[in-house]
Amino acid sequence: MSDKDIAKLLELAKTKLEEVKSMTKKEAILSLNDSGILTKKGEFTKAYSELEELVNR
Repeated sequence: MSDKDIAKLLELAKTKLEEVKSMTKKEAILSLNDSGILTKKGEFTKAYSELEELVNR
């Protein structure tokens, strides 16, 4: 991966972080559903069970 590619990825990440800051709770949950992190019932999928443990602390 070139420095140019890395710079593009960093810029994309910054843009997405700014978008997240203005999301509603419903939009955030739908985003987690769409990405496969949460089920429709709001539970973490098996692949993210460790994240669930961190969230529930």
